[in-house]
Amino acid sequence: MSRDVEIQFGALRIFAVVAESKTLTDAANRLGITQSAVSQAVAQLEEITATSLLVRRSRPIKLTPSGQTLNVHAKKILADTRQMLAAVQQDSDAGLSNLNIGFIDSFGDAVGPQIVDKLEFAAARISLHTGFNSPLSEAFIQRDLDLLITSDPMLEHPELERHAILKDPFLMLVPDRFVTSETPLVQQLAAEVPFVRYTRLSRIGALTDLVTRRLNVSPSTRYEFDSTQTLMRFVQAGRGWAIATGLCIVQFPALLEGVHVLPLGGGDNARHISLVARPDELGTLPEKVASLCREIYVDDVLPRTVDLAPWLKNYAGTRVDVPLN
Repeated sequence: MSRDVEIQFGALRIFAVVAESKTLTDAANRLGITQSAVSQAVAQLEEITATSLLVRRSRPIKLTPSGQTLNVHAKKILADTRQMLAAVQQDSDAGLSNLNIGFIDSFGDAVGPQIVDKLEFAAARISLHTGFNSPLSEAFIQRDLDLLITSDPMLEHPELERHAILKDPFLMLVPDRFVTSETPLVQQLAAEVPFVRYTRLSRIGALTDLVTRRLNVSPSTRYEFDSTQTLMRFVQAGRGWAIATGLCIVQFPALLEGVHVLPLGGGDNARHISLVARPDELGTLPEKVASLCREIYVDDVLPRTVDLAPWLKNYAGTRVDVPLN
């Protein structure tokens, strides 16, 4: 190995992304630089280490044993550097310079503004990103997000740090005209009333399928939406019944006029919201953010949810352990 040339931090960062990419073009796109710049960084590292780091002509990219060793050390160096910067910034008056947080739509809509107010101490600039679980998870893996609040525990990445926030029970939204003196059973609704549901491409849509399988019912789907507001409007219009959660409905109380909010399978079916972070990069900040989320949920969101469906007080709430599902 050449001893008179220092390895550049930027080259290690590029190599770490290359190691996680299928092609050099893919790595360049993720980094926002040219493929030529990626190739030059890899070549520079190979010159300094006097060894091949990539298996040539391999698609997708495959690391040599030396490349694997470098990748392990590069990731540790990058993580240690980020942890150092985060610690230094948190100990300064200004805190972090930037903090990017991803929220699933329902949670971001419910607590986003309050989270920003309570996190002013943590960063000079806070950016909130909301959307579906899958795009947010991808953005987190690509390091576009620092923290992610999600219903997907991302168990395929066991190295991640997780902090439980809350349990969000599933429920039934049923137009008044389908509710007689007796509460309708989910089996009855599935057999007799059109089903209005979240799209299967969403995490909540996939969880809806899981819940219906657990209950051994096969609803007749008439409409699929990716918007809670649209789904609730269709139920309110009497087009069918739906499965949603407490967090989903709390932002649209006016759309529950003429709609019954009923337990689903005794109220035990639920999704679990947790905060995901990369380990050893932001110190105690992830736990602080998770704690703030629990606090806001208990003080503000849960009371509003229980006002809409009093039975939810027995099933919804915060939690500190992360379920493995």
